[in-house]
Amino acid sequence: MLILWIGGYALFIANVISKPITQPATKTDAIIVLTGGHNRIQTGLSLFSDGLSKNLFITGVHEAVTKADITKISDCCIILGHKATTTLENAYETKEWIEAQNVKTIRLVTSAYHMDRALLEFRHAIPNIKIIPHPVHDNHDTLQDINFWKITFSEYNKILFRVVILTLVNQG
Repeated sequence: MLILWIGGYALFIANVISKPITQPATKTDAIIVLTGGHNRIQTGLSLFSDGLSKNLFITGVHEAVTKADITKISDCCIILGHKATTTLENAYETKEWIEAQNVKTIRLVTSAYHMDRALLEFRHAIPNIKIIPHPVHDNHDTLQDINFWKITFSEYNKILFRVVILTLVNQG
């Protein structure tokens, strides 16, 4: 089991490092940004400003934070979600919002190390939505940074746990 775990972790690291920095300029109905990592919100705002969507939903925003705290862009179509505190809650908060907006395609913006688990949660919560992953790399995405190892170790174990839980749920 240990050899399988180590091999899986090595593949996970390779996957995180190899995620492309730039993504296709495909337009979507909405850009969804998960808070909690470096450069995520700025990347979402940049994609929105570039016209890749007419809607930007930022999920997991602290309740005290307002749109004015995040951006100077005064736009009706930037929405802050204040309910979510976990990746699973991000998926369900987003599901609620996109169903009310009749959204069919999203660009999911989160850290490269977080993308696989975010996709797992979003595809489980919203199985009929088209998702374009948009991983964000930050200063910690190097093998020489101890924080990279801490973050990826934690994230790898979280995704393994969620895969087991979702497998059990789907079998039950």
